[in-house]
Amino acid sequence: MSRNLRTASILSLGALGASQAFLAPELPRQVSHQGSPGVQGVKPSLSGSSLLTPCALVSLALGAAAAGRDGKRQKGLKAVSQLQTSRAVALESPEVDVERSLSEFVPKIQALKKKAEDLKKKDLKKLVAKEPPSPELQGACGEVDQLVSGVVSAIDGLRDQVSKLRDSELRREVYAMDRQAQDWVGKVEKEAVESLTGYRDGVDTMMEVHVVGLSHHSAPVEVREKLAVAQADWNAYAQELVEFAKDQSGYVGTPVPNTLVPEVSVLSTCNRFELYFASPEMKKFDAVEAVHAFLSHKSGLSPEELEPYLFSHTGEDAIQHLFEVSSGLDSLVLGEAQILAQVKACHEHAIQKISEDVPVAGSGGKIVAKMLNAAIRMGKLVRSRTKIGKGSVSVSSAAVELMMSRAMQDLRKPANKLHVCIIGAGKMSRLLLLALFSKHPEIQVTLVNRSVEKAQEVLDDDMVKNRGGANASVAPLDQMFDVMRQSDVTFTATGSKVPIIHAKDLQELQRNLMLVDISVPLNVAGDCAEVERVTSYSVDDLKKVVEANAMKRQAEVKKARRFITEEVAKFKCWQASQGAVPYLAALQAMAEKIRREEYAKMEHKLKGLQEKEKDALDKLTRHLVDQLFRPLYYSMKENEPISEKRSKIMALREIFRLAPLYKRGLLTNPQAPAQLNA
Repeated sequence: MSRNLRTASILSLGALGASQAFLAPELPRQVSHQGSPGVQGVKPSLSGSSLLTPCALVSLALGAAAAGRDGKRQKGLKAVSQLQTSRAVALESPEVDVERSLSEFVPKIQALKKKAEDLKKKDLKKLVAKEPPSPELQGACGEVDQLVSGVVSAIDGLRDQVSKLRDSELRREVYAMDRQAQDWVGKVEKEAVESLTGYRDGVDTMMEVHVVGLSHHSAPVEVREKLAVAQADWNAYAQELVEFAKDQSGYVGTPVPNTLVPEVSVLSTCNRFELYFASPEMKKFDAVEAVHAFLSHKSGLSPEELEPYLFSHTGEDAIQHLFEVSSGLDSLVLGEAQILAQVKACHEHAIQKISEDVPVAGSGGKIVAKMLNAAIRMGKLVRSRTKIGKGSVSVSSAAVELMMSRAMQDLRKPANKLHVCIIGAGKMSRLLLLALFSKHPEIQVTLVNRSVEKAQEVLDDDMVKNRGGANASVAPLDQMFDVMRQSDVTFTATGSKVPIIHAKDLQELQRNLMLVDISVPLNVAGDCAEVERVTSYSVDDLKKVVEANAMKRQAEVKKARRFITEEVAKFKCWQASQGAVPYLAALQAMAEKIRREEYAKMEHKLKGLQEKEKDALDKLTRHLVDQLFRPLYYSMKENEPISEKRSKIMALREIFRLAPLYKRGLLTNPQAPAQLNA
């Protein structure tokens, strides 16, 4: 039997098991369905008014599998078609009876597990063992795979729905089953690897990356603030998670013994809280569950309260998410640059070592630190190769952009020579100053406000002072019109509910004046636009600028994602190659031991050699060993599918009977022969 056929048959059983909880059943819908009299084990009792429950879906699939196993290919295909049709119709009706359907489903899913195990132990092994495979046998095994895929698709989604149910005994029972199913599916995965490869287990040195967190997309601020962590506490928080996630049963394959989550880094901002971490690939489900439990513990929220707001990504999805975050694609304002600085801070904390200023070292580790560093490069690449960060997309920055673009036409002056008046000292005025000083740090600005002290506080703000303001001053509100007459541009950003500037206030101006009103309600009366020498813009004009820039940025998203996809594949290949490093270190140690032993055996014949000659001979033997292993090192670096990389590592382990050796500094030492982190 072909390898693909074996794989399809064996992994179908894993899918059956996974359907118990990880790929949980779709909620039943009212459907119009005809019976399937030709499929064994399924009675044609479904009618237009009956409910297609998850149990019915499972029974239909198992019956069809039996038909396929007996060689009744056409009936099996018919069952698949009916199954898919039923599910498609089911999705159209919004009415569900969750409690009743779950009460029917929960006790019967145990029977599904037993059937899957019996099938694996008896029937399917008999099918796989037959040589050579007949066309009928191939069709039957293929049919099993198709049917199980149909079942998994049909019952996918129940886990999400369960999280929305009220706290009940039924809900707790489903959660308990979910935890039991994770252990069972992990066991099925290991048995499938053993059946396919003949090896005892998978690659215990390979690590997987994950992200668990919440953001402005998934959680309200009330939930986000319960998990928020001050930047100064990021390292301590990560270290606490490492300790919390200790696996009491132990796990030999991890660089840090007994640790499910040996590498963690924290990213906590006003709009998101995310944990980037790595775990042994064969313990990834346990690691994610440990992180969920830790977040529930730290937030004070129960799993039922917290989990609806959390998102989790693993493997390529986690890398893709981080790269999109650093590129600004996941930000509240598309393409904003502040998130890149925050990812840089996350990387810096991840690699920090203990010092006088750093009481707790970072817990990033090699995999997570490399991923964060790649994300920083990705953010820079996207911003330099696309226009995702070009153009203002906030009202305050759009106002400054409008002033700069219209300065020569309306005022006959370059933007850096303008005298600017800002009326108001609130949040919008502060944002205006930040945007203005980012473009022209030395520009002349007068901040007018009823409270001069508050206006001065805005100018003394650390972020504002860091960007500029050497030529900034304040003035009281009763001097507003005098300051305006001496200014070229006036921005209004007050909380007044009526206009504070009218046409009568702007008569007999000695210079051209640009009015930019970013307030709602408007601070500038409509008749001001009719005054000679005055050009007036309102928030509606700024919104047009914002919308145009936002559309331009949106058009760059597809290009940015293309760059991200390429870099994700490169990082994933490098990550897989790191699973070979402990075995390459063990192989190198074994070769060095053999070299020393053989050198010692011949030492009595080298007594006539001088020390320089002995050193040359020692260097020669070292060089020979390095040259013999060099093709192996480069082979592990090749850009190839992860499955092939895994096969190479398992072959290396089995051929030389190696135990992993975690040797600190092996890949960072320029003299070391391993070249995997180049």
